[in-house]
Amino acid sequence: MTALRTTRTIIPRPVPTLLRAGLAGVIVLGVFGCGMPSPPASEPSQQSNAATPGANDPAWLTSREKLPAPHLDRLDYDPEKRTLALYDLTGRDQWMVQLPNEAFGHIIGPSHRLPEGVDTSRTLVYYARPGVKVSTHVTVADIEAGRRPHSSFAVK
Repeated sequence: MTALRTTRTIIPRPVPTLLRAGLAGVIVLGVFGCGMPSPPASEPSQQSNAATPGANDPAWLTSREKLPAPHLDRLDYDPEKRTLALYDLTGRDQWMVQLPNEAFGHIIGPSHRLPEGVDTSRTLVYYARPGVKVSTHVTVADIEAGRRPHSSFAVK
C-alpha cells in the first residue's frame, strides 16, 4: 500500500541553516539591543513644565479655560529699579503685563521696567499663547513676596 500525499512523515525535517541564523540574530539583538545611544536627558525646566498639567496644551483644547500660572520661583522683581526679570518661555508664548488702569495687557520682553508709582498689588503678569489662550495671572506683589528672603532662619 502506498502512503497518501496528505499524511505527514514521522521523521522530522531539518530546519534550514538560514532560518536558524535569523532566529539567533533576533535573539542576540533582543538581549543586547541595537547599540542605539540612550536619549539625552532633558533640562529640568522642561521637565517641570511638562509635569504641570496644561503647560503643553494646544490652542484648540477647550477643556481648560487658562494655562497654568507662571512659576513664581523663576520670576524676580527689583523694587528699587522697578524691573521685572522673567524667564524664557517655550514655543511662541509671550510675556504680558497689565497695569491697573489698562483693560488689556501688552507684550513685554524678558526684562521690563514698570512705570513709577504703579500699584504692584494690582499689576498683573501672565503669558499668552497664540490662539487666544492666556495663563492664570500673578501680581507683581506676589512675585516680590515670593522672592523675598525668609527671616525665620536669619542669623543675627
